[in-house]
Amino acid sequence: MIGVYDNQPRAGRRLARRLHPVVPVLSPHALFRRCDLLIEAASPRAVEELLPLAVRRRKSLLVLSSGGLLGKARWLRKARALGVPVHVPSGALAGLDAIKAAATGGLRSVTLTTRKPPRSLVGAPGIRRRRIRLEGLRRPRTVYEGPASRAVREFPENINVAATLSLAGLGAWRTRVRLIADPRVHTNIHEVEAVGRFGRLVARTENRPSRANPKTSELAVQSAVATLRQLVEPLRVGT
Repeated sequence: MIGVYDNQPRAGRRLARRLHPVVPVLSPHALFRRCDLLIEAASPRAVEELLPLAVRRRKSLLVLSSGGLLGKARWLRKARALGVPVHVPSGALAGLDAIKAAATGGLRSVTLTTRKPPRSLVGAPGIRRRRIRLEGLRRPRTVYEGPASRAVREFPENINVAATLSLAGLGAWRTRVRLIADPRVHTNIHEVEAVGRFGRLVARTENRPSRANPKTSELAVQSAVATLRQLVEPLRVGT
């Protein structure tokens, strides 16, 4: 590893010290000069800044905050034309390989229903805008229903899986999302339903929240590790 960067210097230094061997804290431009692959694990806003830099400098980019790629079709086209790899792990979703296969012809609808503990949604722009009180919630409450494009804007730290699903399938406007705050659950539950010429697919995951960040799932972290391994292993399994 070449180095790390965080817009909060103290957090960057703390992360650098946890790595073995310890690496320096560098600026984004210094990282781009020295690295072959940059891993984003910050926010959709960070992706919006890093994607143009990666394309211009012909550097591979692994994106965890996939919501930052929505609306960036022009830069993704440039990346494709220049041969710049942009990697998006499956994250906390199951069935993404089948969605990709079905999208090659005859995929008609894709719907994501996500249930999360209310505490993981506290502070989201969509919660604040709707003035939803999550404290003391006793019954499941649908806090969002609509296209993935708007879901990612209103819940940027909670529903990146919707962006990933959109990129693999029908796009952000045709992918439907239903987000439920459910006080009865202690895991992040994602249910994907897809219908097309191939038939019907239903995939469900019940993911333990990450111990470091309850707004995401443990499986999302493991998915990033698996993606990195896939980049260097000769055998690739799955679509």
